[in-house]
Amino acid sequence: MRKFRITKLISVALAIVMILSLAACSDGNTSQKEGTTIKVASKPWTEQLVLGSIFVEYLKANGYPVEDRTGLGETPVIRPALHSGQVDLYWEYTGTTLVNQMGEKKITESQEAYDKVKEWDKKENNVVWLDYALSNNTYTLMMRNENAEELDIKSISDLADYVNNNGDIKFASGLNFLERPDGLSGVEEAYGFKFEEGDIIPMAEGLTHGALKDGKANVAMGFATDGRIAAFDLRILEDDKSFFPVYNPAPVIRQEILDEYPELEETLNKLSPLLDNDTVIKLNEKVDVDGEEPEDVAKDFLKDNGLIK
Repeated sequence: MRKFRITKLISVALAIVMILSLAACSDGNTSQKEGTTIKVASKPWTEQLVLGSIFVEYLKANGYPVEDRTGLGETPVIRPALHSGQVDLYWEYTGTTLVNQMGEKKITESQEAYDKVKEWDKKENNVVWLDYALSNNTYTLMMRNENAEELDIKSISDLADYVNNNGDIKFASGLNFLERPDGLSGVEEAYGFKFEEGDIIPMAEGLTHGALKDGKANVAMGFATDGRIAAFDLRILEDDKSFFPVYNPAPVIRQEILDEYPELEETLNKLSPLLDNDTVIKLNEKVDVDGEEPEDVAKDFLKDNGLIK
């Protein structure tokens, strides 16, 4: 009898250990789901890496099978991958799809832009746009604050006047910005100026802030939600002709994945209301200024908002 009781106690203890181990593996949220692996992608720069990692960590914690393909590539790479089913989910910006995919004119009102891209993508590509975030990662032109004060440049119109009067300007630009219709050529046309070819310094988009800070350029393109703008004492030049469209990020997902996991829409829609401009700037700053890894920043964000343990 005593031997039986001891054996039974050991069995119970082992069962408890196994349950606790499984709970720990799933972050205590849910059991592992069976089904199609959700392939999460992102573009290869800081904000996209952080937002993509939020998807990866959040889905894993909720028990979904996930393949991490963050950093896959820019729009010309990631879009065909989504349409062909090589990836299933990533954060896209309304302005990017509106201008570069649809060939529409810019829209500066968030809901209008979102409604247009949502309707178009569902009809043309069977891709669903979930709720968009309030952050607006629009393109910007920037200068060192001290240099802008010295030259009395507050807006892009001021910059255009300076360039047109033979001002010596070196412009640091990401390669993608040089090729997009909502990039450099569009800005130059809208504001009536043109940089000399030898004055343009092409580089990876994530390096333009550093080039500006280090004095390798006078003006650089950037993104409004970049954490280095304040940290490097940079000034965003006012887009006084409202050239740049809105770029609100939203989850875009293949309809086939939502058909298999219909509850996923409600789950993912918990994220966007938490991502306003100030929040996204701080997330980006943790990576670009403080040196944290995107996946660690993503986990902390989810824990701070009570979405994972």
